Amino acid sequence: MQCYYIPFSNAELAIGTVDANEAITISLVTPTDNGLQMIESFHPKFTYAIFGEDERIFGYKGLKVALLYNANDMRPNLTVSCIRKFKTVGEVAAVDVAQVLKEFLPGVAFQKKQEFELALNQDRTRDPKDKQSFPPGELLKTIQRDGEVYEIWKGSLADNAVMQMVKRIQVCVLFYVEGGSYIGEDAEGNEEPEYSRARWSVFFLFKRQVIPGSAGEHQYIFQGYSTVYHFWLLEPSTPPASPGQEPALIKAKTNDAWELPAGDSPYKEFPHRARISQFVILPPFQGKGAGSMLYNAIFEVHSKNGATKEITVEDPNEAFDLLRDLCDMKYLRKNVPKFADLHLNPEVSVPEKGGVMHHDTQISLSNSTATPTEGIVDVAALEALRTKAKIAPRQFARLVEMHLMSKLPESVRPTADVEREKPAASKADKHLYTLWRLLLKQRLYRRNASILAEFEITERIIKLNETLENVEWEYARTLERLEAARPAAEEVIKNGKRKVDEENGLNAASSKKARVEDA
Repeated sequence: MQCYYIPFSNAELAIGTVDANEAITISLVTPTDNGLQMIESFHPKFTYAIFGEDERIFGYKGLKVALLYNANDMRPNLTVSCIRKFKTVGEVAAVDVAQVLKEFLPGVAFQKKQEFELALNQDRTRDPKDKQSFPPGELLKTIQRDGEVYEIWKGSLADNAVMQMVKRIQVCVLFYVEGGSYIGEDAEGNEEPEYSRARWSVFFLFKRQVIPGSAGEHQYIFQGYSTVYHFWLLEPSTPPASPGQEPALIKAKTNDAWELPAGDSPYKEFPHRARISQFVILPPFQGKGAGSMLYNAIFEVHSKNGATKEITVEDPNEAFDLLRDLCDMKYLRKNVPKFADLHLNPEVSVPEKGGVMHHDTQISLSNSTATPTEGIVDVAALEALRTKAKIAPRQFARLVEMHLMSKLPESVRPTADVEREKPAASKADKHLYTLWRLLLKQRLYRRNASILAEFEITERIIKLNETLENVEWEYARTLERLEAARPAAEEVIKNGKRKVDEENGLNAASSKKARVEDA
C-alpha cells in the first residue's frame, strides 16, 4: 500500500473517512500479451458486514481499494492505495484495510500484483489438456442465447476445487446480498468437515467465448453462482387424521427408528428439501437473462430428482422474488397443462352477509346446515399439482392466485396502472372478481392472523383490504412483466434468487433479510 503520510488535526479527523462502497472497485480482468485487459468494473452494493453499519473507512484521503478477479477462475488480487494516510495519534489510527479484508478473502488475494499477473499468464499459456480441471464440478447444461454461449456447472462443496472457487467469490455475497453470510465454515471460521459440506450443491454460470486472435481457443467469463442446501425430510408412514377424528399415532416400523443412516449418504438417496441459500449474479450481467438461466437449471435438476420433495428459497429479496415468480409461472404454464387450465368456479354463490368460507374454499351461510358441494377452486387437485411440481406451499398459492387473476375479465382484472380505462363490468364479471378476492383474502388472513387479532374488527377489515390491494398491484406488475417479456432466443445445446412488505406484516416495516440478488 502506498500513501503519503502527514500529521492531522482535529478538523482533519472529521473529514478523514471515505465511503467504503465507492472506495472499493471490483474488476474482472483477463491476461493478454500486453498485460491485463479489463472486462468489467463495478462497485459493491453493501460493505457494512466488513466495515460497519456506516460503511465508511477512517483515516484516508483518495483511498482506492482495487479487487481484481481473473475472469475465468476468479483468482483474486487486492491492491490498496491512497493519496494520504493519517498518522497514528495516541489510540486513534487509520483502518488497516488489508488486515480487515484478510478475514474475508483467501490468502492468495494478498500476493503482489506482479505475482498475480505472472500466475494468470502461466495459466493462459498452459497446454489446454492441463486445463481440464476447470471449471470445477460437472457440466450441467450448455445454452446458446442471443448468439452467445453459456455453461452451467454443478458441483458439491465437498469437492476441494468447488470449495476453492467458493472461497474466492463468496465475498460477493456480502457485497450484494443483504444479510448474507459464508457457507462451509463453522462459527469460528474453520472449514466444516467433508461430510457436512457434502450437503451443499454449488451451481456456477459462465459465458464461454473465443479468445481473440487464438486458434479457436475459448475462455470463461464468470457471471454468477448459487448454493443449494439439502435438508432431510421426515415422511411419516401414517397419514394425519381427517378433521373430526382422533389423530392416529405415528409409529415407526420395526426396523425403522426414524434416524438417518450412519455416515452421510448422498442427498439423492434420501427424501429432502432443496433450499436455494445464496444467489448472486454480478452487476454487469444482471438484466440479461443470466439469473433466469441459473434459476431454471437449479429448478430442473431438482424437479427431476425423485428424492427432492420440495424446492424452497431462504429469505428471498424483492429482485429474486420477481425472478422466481416469472420463472415458476412460465414453467407451470408450459409444462403443467392442468395448471394452465385452472379457473374459478362461477357456480359458487356468495351471500350478501353471514357467509362462512371454509378451508376447502366452499362457502355456506353461518346459520345453514346444508353442506356445499363445490368450492371456488379444487383444493385437493391443487395440492396434487403442487406436490408434483415440488414448489413450496406459499409460493404455489401465490402462483395460483396470480394465474387466476390473469384469467379475470378485463373489466375487473387489476392492473398496475390504476388510471387505465376498463370496459363496463357485468354482474358475472363482478362475481368472478369477488370469488378471486375471497380466495386471496382467505390466505392473507390466515398468514397474518396473529397480527390482525391485535386490531378491532373494523380496523382489522381495513388492514386486510389494504394488504389485498397492495398484493393485487404486485400481481398485476408481475403479470404485465410476464406478458411483455420478449421470446428468449435460447437453445439448450447439451444437457450434462417482490413480495410487498404488507403481505408479510400488514403495512409494518419489513425485517426480512435478503439472501439473493439478481435483476
